[in-house]
Amino acid sequence: MTLDTMMPEIVHSAVPGRLRLKVPRILNRPERVRNLVTHVRGLSGIRSVNARSMTGSLIVTHDPKIDAEDIRKQISGLLSLIDDPAQHAAASPPRERKEAGKRPARRRVRTAARDVPAWHCRPAGEVIGTFGSDETRGLDSREASARLKRFGPNVLPHEAGPSNLALFAKQFEGLPVMMLVGSAAVSFATGGVADAVATLSVVALNGVLGYVTEGQAERRIHALTGQSEHPVRVLRDGAVLNLPSSRLVSGDVVLVSAGSLVPADARLVSVDGLMVDESALTGESMPVAKSDTDRLLRDTPIGDRSTMLYAGTIVAEGRGRAVVVATAGDTEAARLQRLSSTATRPQAPVEAELDRLGSKLAIASLAACGVFAGIGILRGYSASMILKDALALAVAAVPEGLPMVATTTLSLGLGRMQRRGILIRQLSAVESMGALQVLCLDKTGTLTQNRMEVVTAVAGGEEVPLDRKADLDVLAALAVLNNDASVEDGAANGSSQTEHAILGFALSQGLDAGQLRQHYPRKATIERKPGRPWMATLHEEPGDDRLLLTLKGSPEDVLNRCNRLVTVEGSVPLEASDRKRIIELNERLAARPARVLAFARGHTDNPDADPQGLEFVGMLAMVDPVRPGAKALIRKIRRAGIRPVLITGDQAATAAAVADEVELSGGGALRVIDSTSIADLSPDLLAGLAQDTHVFARVASHQKLAIVKALQASGRIVAMTGDGVNDAPALAAANIGIAMGESGTELARDVANVVIRDDNLETLVEAIAQGRAIYRNIRRSLEYLVTTNMSEIAVSILEALHGPGELETPMELLWINLVTDVFPGLGLALADPDPDVMDRPPRMAGEHIVPERDFARMAQDSGVIAVSALLSHLVGLARYGPGPETRGMTFLTLSQAQLLYTLVCQRTDPKKLHPEKLLENRTLDLALLGSSALGALPFFVPFLRRLLGIAPLRASDMALSLGAAAIPLATVLARRSIQLHLDPEDPPNA
Repeated sequence: MTLDTMMPEIVHSAVPGRLRLKVPRILNRPERVRNLVTHVRGLSGIRSVNARSMTGSLIVTHDPKIDAEDIRKQISGLLSLIDDPAQHAAASPPRERKEAGKRPARRRVRTAARDVPAWHCRPAGEVIGTFGSDETRGLDSREASARLKRFGPNVLPHEAGPSNLALFAKQFEGLPVMMLVGSAAVSFATGGVADAVATLSVVALNGVLGYVTEGQAERRIHALTGQSEHPVRVLRDGAVLNLPSSRLVSGDVVLVSAGSLVPADARLVSVDGLMVDESALTGESMPVAKSDTDRLLRDTPIGDRSTMLYAGTIVAEGRGRAVVVATAGDTEAARLQRLSSTATRPQAPVEAELDRLGSKLAIASLAACGVFAGIGILRGYSASMILKDALALAVAAVPEGLPMVATTTLSLGLGRMQRRGILIRQLSAVESMGALQVLCLDKTGTLTQNRMEVVTAVAGGEEVPLDRKADLDVLAALAVLNNDASVEDGAANGSSQTEHAILGFALSQGLDAGQLRQHYPRKATIERKPGRPWMATLHEEPGDDRLLLTLKGSPEDVLNRCNRLVTVEGSVPLEASDRKRIIELNERLAARPARVLAFARGHTDNPDADPQGLEFVGMLAMVDPVRPGAKALIRKIRRAGIRPVLITGDQAATAAAVADEVELSGGGALRVIDSTSIADLSPDLLAGLAQDTHVFARVASHQKLAIVKALQASGRIVAMTGDGVNDAPALAAANIGIAMGESGTELARDVANVVIRDDNLETLVEAIAQGRAIYRNIRRSLEYLVTTNMSEIAVSILEALHGPGELETPMELLWINLVTDVFPGLGLALADPDPDVMDRPPRMAGEHIVPERDFARMAQDSGVIAVSALLSHLVGLARYGPGPETRGMTFLTLSQAQLLYTLVCQRTDPKKLHPEKLLENRTLDLALLGSSALGALPFFVPFLRRLLGIAPLRASDMALSLGAAAIPLATVLARRSIQLHLDPEDPPNA
């Protein structure tokens, strides 16, 4: 059967608005039937479609005004697509998209990743016909309204943030909190209502604090990510309209020009010197040329699809006309957003460590309760007494202040970061900044400013400093006349970044652009286009009947049209030596790398004649400048032991030049790898390669994601900075995703957990230092909390072994934990960063927040605290026997001993534990004074005495208890003094 015999045939069309066709290609092919029905439904004027694979028939109801033969021809054009599931996805009708939106997100992501439209490799006319549009008239306005109603507005869907309920529930995750809840439940079951209420109050306070802090961060970040409308020139009913971008639909014909923000994905149908800045999508900083006739392969990378425009990119030069093929959630930007949603951010180190520590404490608590139960059974205690004692021990084992200290410390750190211009979405990200080991940097918009700037001028065939204005006046005048950018408030506005840079150079030379343009009014423009790498403008010149012609473009092409050279002495013949010198200058500037444009002038009587015989005026070299502070940032993070890695969509030469400028390799050999070298590597090989590479160039968004995961595979804590849509997947997967607040795209800010509000990278160093300080301080707080709780467990077990009725009450232990844990723990956690915090390497991967080696020291310290409390306990037994007086003495010694022990927890390094500096932390000093007062308060308030089960103490009892409380402090200071004498080396990460 030939192709012609497989074309659709009209079987019946007598009834207006109803058409039956025979389609041989769908006979007994159900999958083709589904695809064809999907495409036909998307045609203009189609009301319903039904098909049967068993008979190969297609029944279409349509607008009676549409000729049946026209519909047959359109359906014939769709037959090439029905074997292509990707095209099927691209043309799916609105109702199917709505249904797809109801499916689970994971399924949607897989479909979107597989079903990528191939409009770029299809002829423009075929694409227009597929969407029932017209190149010169656009869509019918009624059809456009119908599609808008069916498809919805052209707005990129945002990832919904956590609901208030989910954010609140998140605060109660983790074993320490669960242990507290369990303890409260046991208290309720045994009649200890006051104990249970006090414990749950701690849990609730911790949850509210975390919820409020993280909620504020979410609101601040969402305030930055609001989408804004922008007008788009659209053809409707043959007229050009300015419509909001949200009202675009597939099939619309849009008109773009220099400075336009591309509103949707579109297939070009005509171009006139069109250049597009696709850095937000591909990371490539230089504008790329576009064409409506290039023949491309289906697997052509996005950055090389010269026939396409993509949403979120910016037209740099020229003009174009394109038919919209995808809007809203079907665009490439949305596909990258869905790819971002599949990336899972690893658990923050502090979260993992708190979970691990909580598990250990839970096991210790259960073991201690088991010991208790065994003792009680052997001694013949009643079940109620055993349960009550086990509850007291459980309260002793659980550090009630642990979640509150960690949450409060992180939230206060988050607040400090926000005041410095860094918005942090999750509390844990504050600490993750301090654990950072590898910092992956995007080039365009992160290390560089994502704008063009003139850095070098060439006039008279020589390089001229930019401040020598007298030698650059002719070049500056041409930069004004041959330029599409306008001037507003003394600055360049509109058009492309290149035009901005050129006009900005002219303005910096002191020219009045408006006056100059009035003096030489433009009469015509010859646009740049493929095969014509230059732009010419024609101007009236007072006193001359001829037109002034200015030329701007590729240095080689401009030079070939010149036979004279403008110098400070005037116009002179252009010699061969001059040409050679100018070409060498161009090659040197281009190798920087920089974008170089040449300028020439002449006069003509014939505007249509090919420009020749011109005067060569000079050249301007432009670069995307490195951000202020970028070099200092790299130097500081390298000193801090953090490895910087540059990941960019730019060419290797451009990336290497920026890396050299910021000294990315620290003076060593720079290793640059092009994405083509890693395209087919396995994850294991890529992980090995990533450990020694400084720069990854020409990297697509999915490769950025793979590189981040490869670095994480070695156990590293990885941060990724970026501002573009193409950075979003990697930002979502990194331990820390850092987006730019001012220049960043909405999607980048949406998926990042850290946003730099003013794009100032120097604040990153502050954030890293603060994160390290927070981690080190939380570590000291945890060591303090665990040590003091271990002392309470020891005291409780020894009291239980000694005799019935001697054990501290659960409310006593809860009061001690809240009074002597929370405020002193916060005092330790809020200490200022150590002066050398950024001069030490980050902690080793996998290192526990409380190292195993420290548990022996902590056990010794807890033992000394327990012994001092038991000393008071035994004296109280001798004087009063078991009862409130003895419990009061034990309570006072235990609480005050723990408070005094806080002073030596400020430093784990013996070299830095100087007795005269024990009171240098004013926050901790105030916390200890307040906690000491709260520890003594129950002795003076009858209600609290009854609640805790203690009695007032005589002066001698109080003096003995306080004396015993000083024993742990003196013992630890003596031991550390001996340790320093025996081992004077400075231990790391102390």
